[in-house]
Amino acid sequence: MTGRSMVRVALVIFIVLMVQQTIMVALRVGGTHPDLLWLLPITAALLDGPETGAIVGFWSGLAFDLVLPTPFGLSALVGCLLGYVTGSLTAAMDPRATWLKPVAALAGSVTADMLFAVLGAILGQQQMVQVDFLALFLVVGVSSLVLVLPVNRLMRWALAGESNRRSLVPAHTGSRAW
Repeated sequence: MTGRSMVRVALVIFIVLMVQQTIMVALRVGGTHPDLLWLLPITAALLDGPETGAIVGFWSGLAFDLVLPTPFGLSALVGCLLGYVTGSLTAAMDPRATWLKPVAALAGSVTADMLFAVLGAILGQQQMVQVDFLALFLVVGVSSLVLVLPVNRLMRWALAGESNRRSLVPAHTGSRAW
């Protein structure tokens, strides 16, 4: 990433962290709230590949770790894994497919919350697995579906000027050029 895009990504992380900590934590349903954090590495990976997804996941997770009462580095680890795996699993797909962002946001966010809870329990935070997982899936899943497009726009702006490897992939035409 260039210096300009690093500053923009840092600004996007700050904005999303502030929205998460001021608005999203107040939107509780069944004791759980939406998690915008996971959308950052997901959208970065969809826009620019697994390496960028992992980098954005690490830094956004580290910023989130500063305000969470969980083991420091846990969000950074989960965000890094989420960004890399999302980018790797979707690398062969057409990034212009309309279904890709919502499916990646839903599957990635729910998986990240599960991984976060399980790793937290392994690290001695047993209360992290004592939640209503059905409510967690519904709240995080629905909010991710609704908010993936605005977060994607922010991340597209932040990564402007980058190679955007994913957006340069030509659409499959159905014929082979030998």
